[in-house]
Amino acid sequence: MDIPGTPLAQRQSDPPPYGARTSTDDLRARWIRHYRPSPAHAKVRLVCFPPAGSAASFFRSWPGAVPTEIDVVAVQYPGRQERLGEPPARSMGQLADSAVDALLPLADRPLAFFGHSMGALVAFEVATRLQTAHGIPGIPLFLAACKAPHRVQPLDIDCDDDQAVMLRMEALESPDRHVLADPELRELAMPAVRADFGICKTYRRSERPEALDTTAAFYRGSSDPGTDGGDVNSWSEVIREGVSEAVLPGGHFFVIQHERLLAQDIIRRLYRLLPS
Repeated sequence: MDIPGTPLAQRQSDPPPYGARTSTDDLRARWIRHYRPSPAHAKVRLVCFPPAGSAASFFRSWPGAVPTEIDVVAVQYPGRQERLGEPPARSMGQLADSAVDALLPLADRPLAFFGHSMGALVAFEVATRLQTAHGIPGIPLFLAACKAPHRVQPLDIDCDDDQAVMLRMEALESPDRHVLADPELRELAMPAVRADFGICKTYRRSERPEALDTTAAFYRGSSDPGTDGGDVNSWSEVIREGVSEAVLPGGHFFVIQHERLLAQDIIRRLYRLLPS
């Protein structure tokens, strides 16, 4: 969780509760991060969903890796960085429902979603809600380091045991594990980390969800213990128009090692889908 020191100290005194009526501009300001100005001529908006225990800044460098025809934005979950004063989401439904409300104004141009690990599940759930409840189908999905929703296994960890959570992040070589090594930052960061791991532990799709009317690309690390060669087939069961697979060297966080390569592949696929 890339947490600069100063914003962490600036807690919001009275953050709005979930379900509270807030303006569209306020929702967008809290949930959406732009790490470069949105290009007026952008043909598509790529929305990026971070993994558990991380933040929008996981994607801070991504805008520099893509052309300006693609507007890259990142989703900021509550309970971290400048949203530190807000309670983190406690369920996937709560997180996805709130994200949908914030993202609806961004549908003024074609959308595409990228999600890493837990972020892939959030991306899928948000796309599902946009299709079924808001009539916005066909959002291309780029999904990394995660099993399909109906194949996810409950996270076998005590989410209230900080040491267990930290060991899991260490085993996955999470880039955010270094923040948790600092006692002061750990105290500030752990509520959101625990909540994210709790979402991963309780997320259930006992039945295969309705397939989305879109295409997807599934990315996995060659040495990631959490994914395997069968996952692309499982994703194909919930993506109606086909899923392709790309395997890159590395573990669970291969996206950090191969950011440019991954970005080039996403660009290539998006350009195929865009009208000429």
